[in-house]
Amino acid sequence: MTLCERCSKNEEYHICLSCNQHLCIACFNTIHFGVNAPRAGKSIIYNKCVFCAEIYGTNAKGSVCDKCTIILTWVSAMNYLAAINRISELIKTNKLDSKLRNENYCRTNFGMHATQVIMDAIDSSKR
Repeated sequence: MTLCERCSKNEEYHICLSCNQHLCIACFNTIHFGVNAPRAGKSIIYNKCVFCAEIYGTNAKGSVCDKCTIILTWVSAMNYLAAINRISELIKTNKLDSKLRNENYCRTNFGMHATQVIMDAIDSSKR
């Protein structure tokens, strides 16, 4: 197993194509989605969530709202179920972007971790 090039944890999650680094899941989510990003300044920054398309205010540049963060950051079975429930809620309210139904698109943009949750939620909603 390779060390994360950013924080030196003994976890490899993803080899990032854009920055060509071995990253753990926490560093990958911070770099690409702004999850747990450091404060950008004193003012509020308005962002649009890539999952639910809601506009939200925060103190750092990001692309995932607090409700949808669980989709990217799940590590345990309970978090996995919470992520499935969030995606299922978006499907029921018809807020899930149609691009997110494509497995290759999700794998490229969100990594395998989030793709697993998204595809499982879509499969269970078809039943």
